[in-house]
Amino acid sequence: MKCSIRTQIFVLILGMSIPRLHAADFTRSTVFDSVQQFISATGAFRPASAHSDLSALFTVREEGQPDDPKTGKPVAAPAIKSCDSLWQDDTHALVFAYAMPPLEATNCRVGVLFFLEYTHGHWSIKDNLRFIATGRDAAVSADLTVGTGSGYKLGDQNMEPVVTVTESQGGGGYSYQSSASYTITASGLRVLKLK
Repeated sequence: MKCSIRTQIFVLILGMSIPRLHAADFTRSTVFDSVQQFISATGAFRPASAHSDLSALFTVREEGQPDDPKTGKPVAAPAIKSCDSLWQDDTHALVFAYAMPPLEATNCRVGVLFFLEYTHGHWSIKDNLRFIATGRDAAVSADLTVGTGSGYKLGDQNMEPVVTVTESQGGGGYSYQSSASYTITASGLRVLKLK
């Protein structure tokens, strides 16, 4: 019982010591003390109600008939369903966030791959890519897919992280998956092309 109370007090004190970010403060130019603080802020982000330039990343236009007044209407996700770190070293990180904008016409999933960089004592967004899947079986996922060879450390020269993003589209008789792999460069995220 005492251990449980101590744990609760520790968690409470830790929570009070972490700087709080309000939704209005969560923008592309926001800086973070750690990757975990970015993940926490993203997890608490509410794209549909926030006045942030990041809301557009989790917004999709409603599809439908040309005479439907709702067609073309932007629909933002009410919340972020998940946000996870895929890879991190001392100066760079790859984080994947996932949301579900509530379209009326079909299921929709949006994934955003964030490339974070540590400069001037803070983490910030260096680049991002957005992925959208629609249909009954819609899904978007991201996985770290590069292996570490013997004698090499992920992040060393010629051993950059590789993330593969998979989009599942459609359903109900016609569905397909597409995947692409991405790595980091000095200028941002780059798709890897087959040679």
